Amino acid sequence: MEIYIHLPFCKSKCQYCDFNSYAACDGATIYSYLAALCREIKFAGEQYGGARIDTVYIGGGTPSMLEAKHISSICRVLKENFDLSGVEEFSIEANPESVAEDKLLAYREAGIDRISIGVQSLDDRNLRSMGRLHDKDTALEKLALADKYFQNVSSDLIIGLPYDNSQLIKSEIDELSGYVTHMSVYQLTLEEGTPLKKRADEGRVWLPSDDEVADLMDVAIDTLSADGFERYEVSNFAKGGKISKHNMGYWTREEYLGLGAGAHSLVKTSDGRTPLPAEIRFSHPRDLNAYIGGVNCVDAFDKIPRAEMSVLSKTDILNEQIMLGLRTANGVEEELLFGRIPPELDEFFARFDGRIALNKRGMEVMNGILVRILEL
Repeated sequence: MEIYIHLPFCKSKCQYCDFNSYAACDGATIYSYLAALCREIKFAGEQYGGARIDTVYIGGGTPSMLEAKHISSICRVLKENFDLSGVEEFSIEANPESVAEDKLLAYREAGIDRISIGVQSLDDRNLRSMGRLHDKDTALEKLALADKYFQNVSSDLIIGLPYDNSQLIKSEIDELSGYVTHMSVYQLTLEEGTPLKKRADEGRVWLPSDDEVADLMDVAIDTLSADGFERYEVSNFAKGGKISKHNMGYWTREEYLGLGAGAHSLVKTSDGRTPLPAEIRFSHPRDLNAYIGGVNCVDAFDKIPRAEMSVLSKTDILNEQIMLGLRTANGVEEELLFGRIPPELDEFFARFDGRIALNKRGMEVMNGILVRILEL
């Protein structure tokens, strides 16, 4: 089983962001949230404390925005309520402007062994246009600082920002590759309700076309390969085998508990041993007050109000196995796709050792292929 902890606080909201995060929250709100979160961790430990925990991931939001003592407290409560002795990877997300040496030291002392830093771009014009709070120099300075404390450092990069071009993308990756063992490279998505979507609709910001972004992604993939990174998932690249074990668990449908506002869970056992009649997905309310109130008014994990809950059918499970598995270079067992692939789509797949995966061309048009082969 995996554990995800959601800390939804940011100093400011980025122009493109539609994640469950909140800017400029006061200290009282943050304190109330952390108290509710620790209460939920205790409840979860009472129900699932016997489960083997493989990975832990603290995400957001911007976890590094919080004081080091807050992260240490969360880690302490986790250890008090779960057996973390078998954890293979313990990650935390951070943004450059809030990374500090005392925090990195506290993270390491708390058992965290991997950090993912939201760089997004090494072009100051792009960073300003997206509302990021750091500049290139700060990003590189904090990556170098992270390297002092962690052997497993990841960075995010967004492709398709206003000032992106082939030369810039190549130089960004070449520069980042000197600091990190892992990169997540995402195409910019214009999400409804975000300031960036509004600016784009009003013609107040220029963004590369879909074809231009596809060309930029090709440059990114080729540069990553030349720099020693292997593509193990459609948007993720690692060198030296330093994949994100936590995220790989999502794509291979491992059990996971999501703790915190808006967090999602996939549960296949009630206590780590007893099978349920079916797999269950559920999520918490995104609203901070709804989450805090929901946790504080109950006395057990399974009584916490859920925003959504569903029992997965056999078709749901099969579709997820295919959809998530085909995101990865390892693909899925070939028998899962027997009779599903029309002859005209065969050129987008690779077959090996009884498995089938999307090739490079297939990953470029993955969404269109999934629509054709899933039982929707």
